[in-house]
Amino acid sequence: MKNSLDFQLAQLDVLSAEKTYRPAAMEYLPRVTANASHNYSIGSTIDPATNNRVSSNIQSDNVGLNAEMDIINFNIFTQARINKITLLKSKADKEAIINEYLLSLLENYFNVLYTQELLKIQQSQFENAKFNLNRVEKESGLGSRPKSDLYDMQLSYAQEENAIIETQQLLENQKLLLLQIMNITGTNPDSFSVAPFNLPTFTETADVNAVYETALKNNPKIKAAGLAEQVAAKNVNIERNKYLPGLSLYYNYSSFYYKQLNGVGNTQAPPFWTQINDNKNHNIGVSLNIPIFNGFRNHRDVQLAKIEREKNRVNSEKEKMILMQSIEQETAKQRQSLALISKMEATVVTAQKSFATTQAKFTNGLVEAVIFTTAKNQLTMAEYNLLRAKFTAQYQYLKLNLIQYNSI
Repeated sequence: MKNSLDFQLAQLDVLSAEKTYRPAAMEYLPRVTANASHNYSIGSTIDPATNNRVSSNIQSDNVGLNAEMDIINFNIFTQARINKITLLKSKADKEAIINEYLLSLLENYFNVLYTQELLKIQQSQFENAKFNLNRVEKESGLGSRPKSDLYDMQLSYAQEENAIIETQQLLENQKLLLLQIMNITGTNPDSFSVAPFNLPTFTETADVNAVYETALKNNPKIKAAGLAEQVAAKNVNIERNKYLPGLSLYYNYSSFYYKQLNGVGNTQAPPFWTQINDNKNHNIGVSLNIPIFNGFRNHRDVQLAKIEREKNRVNSEKEKMILMQSIEQETAKQRQSLALISKMEATVVTAQKSFATTQAKFTNGLVEAVIFTTAKNQLTMAEYNLLRAKFTAQYQYLKLNLIQYNSI
């Protein structure tokens, strides 16, 4: 998990949501700003004594402090609630990513395990093919076996050898994919093998409704979809609150300094701090904002928010439907696998007995190589099918646990 980039992105989304969320009371804290300016006005004016235009350059400085705070703002608590739900949703989204990652990891793990065990079966049967081919070659050379048996054994040997090569290549690709899913580099796929799960023997299929009810409480996708629906509902309230009035308290402080640099009436200006103290001004008041008409934009925004809420409701129902269908499919596969296992175990025993007797007959020259190869292929196929059924049952058991409890 620490190597998964998707998980790291989801974790950053959670951190972002945590930074965004803060208690509603903090939104009522005043907003305070300060401002200052230093200006020069360079120009000219009329001298009353001479009625002539003379230069007049002025320096002025302005300082101010503004403070404002909301008294009534219906969106503050709604937005705080949205931010809190968004934080919960980001955590649920992260859990959903983990769930999907585990599911992908589980599926690819079993692909590797299944192919790995299949290769063992093929290699075991291939040892038998080598032994019988060598024996038939000797017997054919001595004339006690027809050439047709030798050709049949050579063909069977070549086919088994090709099947092993194909399985080895498939296993290499599956191992490489497993390494890529875990974001592990610099590891040769041939340098490792996977160990089988040690699961208890189970014979009963999970109850669909019981699994579904538990999954509704634990499945992160269902949680995330439900939280998205809540956010959309709160957004409707946000848009509706635009119809409501707002009340705020404000305070302003300002002062200025004025000095004529030259020109008409150029006299000594009072000191800076004296002017700042003499020219100060305080302004305090209450501002009431009542929405009256804005071109039906509020109505449009409310309707759009309602549509978005309905989309999220439908998406939440869709996720529940997908969950139910997935549980139904997995329990059906589990039931089918369990039913096959007992039948296939009996088939393997029969195939082993059939192969043993056919091997004895073939050794004594009582059956042809084609019949021997057929019996051998039947045993391989029976072992192959039993292996598939057992691993499929294990996979369905673990997958249903992941769907139901969000853990393996």
